[in-house]
Amino acid sequence: MISKISTGFMVGAVVLALGAGVAYAALAGDEAITARQACMKANGKMMGTLVPMIKGEKPYDAAAVKAALDGEGPACSKWAEFWPEDSKVGKAVKTRALDAIWTDPKGFEAAGNADYKAFTELAATTDEAGFKAKFPALGAACGGCHEKFRAPAP
Repeated sequence: MISKISTGFMVGAVVLALGAGVAYAALAGDEAITARQACMKANGKMMGTLVPMIKGEKPYDAAAVKAALDGEGPACSKWAEFWPEDSKVGKAVKTRALDAIWTDPKGFEAAGNADYKAFTELAATTDEAGFKAKFPALGAACGGCHEKFRAPAP
């Protein structure tokens, strides 16, 4: 059960692996910042569904897990296009992306690959036990990327 986002992350991971630091043509500047913020909002919505289940605050619901994972896809499908050089600092849109994204492309690629792996493994689960076993890796991957590549909230 691999969702649309998995395909987007796979394409992004391959593009990053083959050409870290290469400029991507489709999105630029504030447009890229806005697109990646939409992706992160979709990610937050997904986590808003999954975290209460992992904490035991809501019962496990396989359909809700699948819908939450699938819901991230449209916003994140062009991940590889979100990081052009001219999106380090927005003109009209603020960004919390740190320079480390561009100065440590291998580290950023590794963080993205860890997230992709954790996401696809979680998406492949079919029951509560699998969900509970695989979710912590996704949370760790999100946190690991945010620690090094995203500035704290003001």
